[in-house]
Amino acid sequence: MKRIGFWLIAFGLLSSCSTDTPSGPTFDDQLKKDVVTVDAYLTSKGITATQDPSGARYVVGVNGTGSIPGATDTAYVSLKTTVMSSGAVYFDSKDDFYSVILSDRNLLYSWKAVIPKINRGSSFTIYSPSGLAYGTSASANGILPANSNVIFDMKLFDDKAFDKAAQFKADTTAIQNYLTTNAVANYVKDPSGLRYVVTTVGTGAKPTASSTISFTYTGKFLKSGTTFDSSSTPVSSKLGGLIKGFQIGMSLLNVGSKATLYIPSSLAYGLFGGSGTIPSNANLIFDVELISTN
Repeated sequence: MKRIGFWLIAFGLLSSCSTDTPSGPTFDDQLKKDVVTVDAYLTSKGITATQDPSGARYVVGVNGTGSIPGATDTAYVSLKTTVMSSGAVYFDSKDDFYSVILSDRNLLYSWKAVIPKINRGSSFTIYSPSGLAYGTSASANGILPANSNVIFDMKLFDDKAFDKAAQFKADTTAIQNYLTTNAVANYVKDPSGLRYVVTTVGTGAKPTASSTISFTYTGKFLKSGTTFDSSSTPVSSKLGGLIKGFQIGMSLLNVGSKATLYIPSSLAYGLFGGSGTIPSNANLIFDVELISTN
C-alpha cells in the first residue's frame, strides 16, 4: 500500500495570482473555460455524467455496496490517469491500491469533491477540469501539458469488508501446501504464521526489536518462484522498520545464520501490495543471511 503523494498539487498554488502583470487567465476564468471543454468532450462521446458543483463531472460504472467515505476518512484507490486532449496515459496503478487521506489539503480537488459521494467497492470515472487536478503544472516527460483536463478511471476499495482472518487462513494454507509439495524439510512453524528453515546456524547474538541489522537477501513470490528483489551486498536497517515477517524471522536468528523465511501476506505487504511490484495478498519467500546486529 502506498500513500498518494507524487501527483498531488495544492489548490492554493493553483489559484494564487501575482499582484504584478498577470501571466495568464485567473483560476476562475480557466475553470470556466475547462468546464465548457469537459462538457463538450462528454457530449461528443455520448457520456451522461453527474455534474458536481466543484466543476468536476463523474460517472459510476459499477456501484459498490460499501459505505461512503467521510470527508476525513482514508480511502484506498487504484486509478488510471488520461490526458483528455490527447488520450495519453499519464499514470496507471493497475492493481496497486493507494491510500488517500480525504482531509489532506494537498489532495486533488476533484478527488476531494467526488470520492466522498462514492460507495466503497465502486468503479467510477472523474472528468476533471485542470484547476481541480494538476493546474498549471506540466510533467517533465511532456505527457501532461500545463492546464490539462484529465480523466481519472478509479476503483474505490471496500476495505471495511475485507476478511483478515479468512485471508490469513488462505495464506498459511498456501505456504503449508508449498512446503509439502516441495518436500521442504526441517521447517519451523512460528505462532505468527511465519514458517522458516535455518540452513546455517550462526554463533553470534540475536537481534532485538531496537537493533540495527546488516543482512543479505533474495525475495521471491511463493506462487511463482519469481525473484522480485535481492542484494548480495549487505544492507543495513532498523529491524523495527522492516516488514513484520522479517522482524519476526530475523529476531529468531543468531548472527552468522542463513535461513529461508516463508512469510504470509499479512506479515508482508498485505492487502495493498507494495513498491509497484508486489501484488495484493502476496505470500513471500526470503533467503537471508544475518551478517551483524548492534
